[in-house]
Amino acid sequence: MTSAVQKIMRDYKVPGAIVGVWQKGKGEYTKAFGEAQVGGGGKPMTTDMLWRIASITKTFTANAILQLVDEKKVSLNDKLSKFSWSAGLANADQITVRMLLNHTSGYPDLENDAPGFQKERFGNPNKVWTHDEILAWGRTLQPLFPPGQGYHYTNLGYYLLGMIMESVTGKTAEQEIQRLCADRLGLADTRLAVMPAYLRSKPHSDGYVLLSEMPPGITVPGSGEVANATGWNITAAWTAGAVVSKLSDMKTWSESVASGSLLSQAMRKAQLEDPIAEDEAGTSYYGLGVNIMKLPSGEWRWHNGAVPGYSSFAGSLSDKSVTIVVFMNVMPAANQENAVATKLALELLNALQLKKP
Repeated sequence: MTSAVQKIMRDYKVPGAIVGVWQKGKGEYTKAFGEAQVGGGGKPMTTDMLWRIASITKTFTANAILQLVDEKKVSLNDKLSKFSWSAGLANADQITVRMLLNHTSGYPDLENDAPGFQKERFGNPNKVWTHDEILAWGRTLQPLFPPGQGYHYTNLGYYLLGMIMESVTGKTAEQEIQRLCADRLGLADTRLAVMPAYLRSKPHSDGYVLLSEMPPGITVPGSGEVANATGWNITAAWTAGAVVSKLSDMKTWSESVASGSLLSQAMRKAQLEDPIAEDEAGTSYYGLGVNIMKLPSGEWRWHNGAVPGYSSFAGSLSDKSVTIVVFMNVMPAANQENAVATKLALELLNALQLKKP
């Protein structure tokens, strides 16, 4: 495993990484690699450092929404138009909470499909985005397909789910994710934290952006080959990508997601039934806030992600017999589906002979 990690780090110019592999009956492999801070002598990576887990945040948001359905505060069939702030968003009277959860709303992704938004966000990474500003951008987007008639991964949908969470509870999304997810599992170091203060309050890894990998026309403040994104805020991602966690917490969380331990039987079924194919080959599917891959040894449930400076992956078999968590402190590309941590995780799956042939 060590050689696979080192090769990925060399190939993708990754300064530092944390890897955890747990296999029931065969022990565990947890190891830190490289540097958490580049320059000035560097700072060695350790396995207890805080991390921006990026789009793995969606598993928290989805889990919280499904628990709120259990609490009868919202329904999977509620329309977006039920919430007054949705006025002006295309097809709000047809898009349901379920469609936001499984990326079938038809909305494009502000993060990857809207060059004007990308230019503003990356060009001014210290800008603190408000709900009104994100909604204003959302109103400029033209749907890619009618609601429920296709699949397109979109961070905007998960931002809207955060707003729904706040509307139906009267609490902040930060409070609800803490109550419904982190506190219930004892995740002592896990928070939805859009500003960098929490990340920096404990041992953490800095995060780096490879400037050469940014989309054409996108200028990011920085010099040389990389920009240090540790101090940037994640307000534009919020409930789509702003959770901060660490390796041990993510093992516990990933296993909970895989087993549905926080959900009622009805919500466990809803999360996994009729998943949407993410690719033509039918090798990966998306349920309600979780990726699903069928393996000979069981069903692999996972999520990955990337935000400026950080790439992440967390997955577990449904029976919790195998769990893999990977953190890397670089975002080699803006498209989070190309997260470098995922490339390594798939290699580790192969090494364990668990991946579907």
